[in-house]
Amino acid sequence: MIGLMMHQRMGIKQMQKEIQPYRNILMLSAFLSAVFVMALHMSTEYIPSGTSSIIVNLSPIVVLIFGGIFLSEKLSITKIAGFLLGLVGGIAFFWSSLVFMPGLEWGIILALIAMLAWGAYTVTLQYLEGADRFIVMTVKHGISSLIIIPFILLLVIGGSQLILIPDIYTITGLVFAGVFASGLAYLLYFAAIETLGATRASSFLFLIPFVSVAGDFVLGEPPEVIALVTAVIALIGVGLVKKSGASVVLDNEQELVDLD
Repeated sequence: MIGLMMHQRMGIKQMQKEIQPYRNILMLSAFLSAVFVMALHMSTEYIPSGTSSIIVNLSPIVVLIFGGIFLSEKLSITKIAGFLLGLVGGIAFFWSSLVFMPGLEWGIILALIAMLAWGAYTVTLQYLEGADRFIVMTVKHGISSLIIIPFILLLVIGGSQLILIPDIYTITGLVFAGVFASGLAYLLYFAAIETLGATRASSFLFLIPFVSVAGDFVLGEPPEVIALVTAVIALIGVGLVKKSGASVVLDNEQELVDLD
């Protein structure tokens, strides 16, 4: 992100001027992003990363609630039904993949904290609508990193070891995580929220755990029946949310016609 800023020849003063109207909400957004990252990674110390991912990607239901409270979004029956179906599919998928192990409750609690943080972070992006997404994401990533670094230092002081093997696989993984998972993905998510709104954009997160189902087909491994059933439920749910958004657009257009 810093490289992009340098390429576009954006100086610190220009960036400060751009974020000035959004300063407070941007700070909150960075804090929530940092909480999300820390809670998610700590949860994987107790439960598999796949299980943490499934829990975090139930966050659209949190966005739906927060959106209704803070963004005053209309909650139609179709939209609520879509989100509930997505939630049911996600919970069923989570339950079918759950493996009982020591520390399970701590892993779930931390993953739930990450889920709440990501849901709240999604809502803050709605308030950042109109800002330069490259500048906003660069500043947000920078502040989030500054928040996280002290906790990493505390872990090191406490005796934890940072495992970093400087080989081609580690470097490739870090580059992929930085450029795509933390750079491009955040930018696209912000762009989706600007286009669709926080609740509708977040509903697609219900589908993330089921990408593994498609992966099973590609690898020639037939997925379990429960995975297929929950994937279909989630797809129907997201479809209903999309349909509810289309209905709102048609209603708004009709209101404009009536006014004319």
